[in-house]
Amino acid sequence: MKGRLFFVAIFVAYFLANLYLGFRVYPLVEHKIWSIQVIYGVAVAFLIVSPILFFALRKRISVPETAILYKVGTGWLMLIIYSFLLALVSELVIAIWGNHFATFSGGLLVLPQLQAWIIVLGTALIAGIGNVNYYRKKVVTLHLETVKPLAEPIKMVVLSDLHLGHAISRRELKRWIAFINEQDADVVLFAGDIIDNSLLPLTYYKLDELLREIKSKHGVYACLGNHEYLANVEMSLAFLRKANITVLRDEVVNIGPLQLIGRDDKSNPHRKALCDLVQPQPNVIQIVLDHQPYDLAQAAEQHLDFQFSGHTHRGQVWPFSWITDYLFEQSHGYVKKGTTQFYVSSGLGIWGGRYRIGTQSEYVVATINANCNDKKEEA
Repeated sequence: MKGRLFFVAIFVAYFLANLYLGFRVYPLVEHKIWSIQVIYGVAVAFLIVSPILFFALRKRISVPETAILYKVGTGWLMLIIYSFLLALVSELVIAIWGNHFATFSGGLLVLPQLQAWIIVLGTALIAGIGNVNYYRKKVVTLHLETVKPLAEPIKMVVLSDLHLGHAISRRELKRWIAFINEQDADVVLFAGDIIDNSLLPLTYYKLDELLREIKSKHGVYACLGNHEYLANVEMSLAFLRKANITVLRDEVVNIGPLQLIGRDDKSNPHRKALCDLVQPQPNVIQIVLDHQPYDLAQAAEQHLDFQFSGHTHRGQVWPFSWITDYLFEQSHGYVKKGTTQFYVSSGLGIWGGRYRIGTQSEYVVATINANCNDKKEEA
């Protein structure tokens, strides 16, 4: 009941914020011909209902049409935050200095139109910066130390949160696979949420064919994320098998000097405890894949060597980064607890609109060396 009330409250707040912004931007078309005003009204209405239309129609219309609703709707869910803040700031500025602006312009400056332009141009600028930042993928290079026997360095590409689906299609995934293969890795690891919320666009774009092109010496491994459950876990597992990705679902596999421990996602209330999956081994390098970075102390207590996680996106856009920083002990980046080293990735892909504001899209290239200093470099 509380969850439903919270959802209703969010929807009401979203609806009222849209009405407020529509009213504040209306002066730009107030004195235009009626057809322009109609177009404006339709555009505002489309922004408001596009997220609802996506969920209502996603199984009834084509994948390309659904993708438009998804990108517009989820993108606006992010951008409305900045539009609303710009409106509030401009309200304050006009209340304090509005008369000065009007006097300085000799009466030519119409304050409602000035506020409307601040909202529209400011939002467009933020959207442009966020979009460019999303496409500018960061390569996080980790040099990790182990005291365990290791004949030669092990190079891994570690990725999380691709969210393949309506927002990310074939052309973008092809670029990602190209720079994964450029690393010539010993093993490629996915820390969950390869899939977004539906298998329909993945099968439509035949993304399993592209994923099979990933190259590494010892194969491609993954753990499940919460979005694999949202999309239907059994269908997700079938798709990942077709993509030649080995999913470790509360399973352990040995690869040369490595032992990979893939945990089922926290979405499964019956997943095994970490201590039931593996026991510390003095001569084997143990790596945990666990999508959601909760209870980091569990891996440290087991004296495991490394853990890779994702899930947080570090909020994806500010100010949600403040929320993830509060909710998670480590919402992004490298940390060491005891002898266990952790890295929580902000993700390569994205949920919803293609905007990264105050956060980064990234993939990790981690090299394990014997007897070297821990350090991190970011390119």
